[in-house]
Amino acid sequence: MSKPLDVLGAPGWGEVDARGSVCPGFGEWRLDWWVGASDRWHRASQEAAVRQSDVGAGAVVETRMKVPDGDAVQRVWAVAAGGAPAAAVVEVGNEAATAFAVALVVQAPGAVLSVSPTEISIGGEPVLNWDRPPAGAAVGPDAVEALLEAEGGATTGLDRKGRDVAAAVWPLPHTARMAVSASLGRGKVPAPSDLPDAEAVVRGWQAHLDRGTRIEVPDEGLARRIDRNRRRWLGQTGRMETLDVAELCELSVRLDHHGYHDDAEVVLDEIAARWTTEAPTERLTAFTVHHDLTGDDEAAVRFVEAVAEAVEAAARIGAAAPVEPVERLLIAAGQDRAAQDLRRLHLDAAEPPAEGLRSELVADHGEDLLVAPGFRPAWRGGSLAVYGLPTRFGTLSYAVRWHGARPALLWELDSRPGQEPVVIRAPGLDESWSSREPTGETLLAAPQ
Repeated sequence: MSKPLDVLGAPGWGEVDARGSVCPGFGEWRLDWWVGASDRWHRASQEAAVRQSDVGAGAVVETRMKVPDGDAVQRVWAVAAGGAPAAAVVEVGNEAATAFAVALVVQAPGAVLSVSPTEISIGGEPVLNWDRPPAGAAVGPDAVEALLEAEGGATTGLDRKGRDVAAAVWPLPHTARMAVSASLGRGKVPAPSDLPDAEAVVRGWQAHLDRGTRIEVPDEGLARRIDRNRRRWLGQTGRMETLDVAELCELSVRLDHHGYHDDAEVVLDEIAARWTTEAPTERLTAFTVHHDLTGDDEAAVRFVEAVAEAVEAAARIGAAAPVEPVERLLIAAGQDRAAQDLRRLHLDAAEPPAEGLRSELVADHGEDLLVAPGFRPAWRGGSLAVYGLPTRFGTLSYAVRWHGARPALLWELDSRPGQEPVVIRAPGLDESWSSREPTGETLLAAPQ
């Protein structure tokens, strides 16, 4: 299974598979890594002793390959720099006790490759760049096989046809590292020394993640999945052309549910720009979730035409619609007559969107605001905290702490101007408790 290499603010994206092979989103070539150890060439795409892990919510993908006396370690991350297209940095380190050789092999079926002192190109367009000169480089299967035999000893079994393979080889002493940069878009690829390192990329993605709702759960594995999913959703905003309308709608809803409203609005602009009769229920859900969770009446005005088109499509094919949220959006956009006409269509009411973790943390579809409605038994005794969670009643923060067997709930609801007091309940913790206070703390009954 491949993992995405996404960036924000630059065109282009790519993937890295379970063996560390890298390819751009347009899929015209693939970069593999080989290690020439004391016994033979170890080809990561074919070796059994390869394992992979994520660093920084998947911002950096680390792949380890067992070789004599230790590991060869590859790390890959995607970056944007200086207005250039996205690039992947591919770094290989020697964590074995002895030196080995590293070969980076580019394969582009049917293409013509060339090598210069600083890069590998396909059809004259650079795709791989380096600062540290390799010990050798070659184009074509015969020349590449001869190069690898000279550096590592064993034959490679390369395809014998054409000039669609190129390789460069670097010696790598114990504890040393080397890196190249690979283009994930179209255009010049900067040298790796001109690009942010792995630690900077992890910090940058963490800053993006911190823009959203902060969720602390007593489950480290779940906490890691939350961050990985959020990074993936944010990354998808840079490659919306690969998603269909229904996928865009799901993406927008997920972003809004986790507090990334500006990013969700970018996705909604893309949805509105696509003239289509498809997925009217999903489109209406995406627009109304954004309006309910932000209270942004200006956005409601901007998207009202797209909402009207989706309502018309839903009525024509008999699709369900989130009727009450659509009505709220239309009224907020100053379209009272359209809101009245909506009721006359007698559309079936759509179910609220499947919300994943958010449905366990809050429910805001009814008249009451439910805090931690899906509180898991496994969380008992552990700390749960949510900060800045958007709801249709306002922004909610709360924490669950434990006093022996009894949970203590602290909450704060930052209601929107003009919002009527709402009843707050916590049925997943104590069915009998409720409050109309926007801020408070209480000691709830012990779970049965």
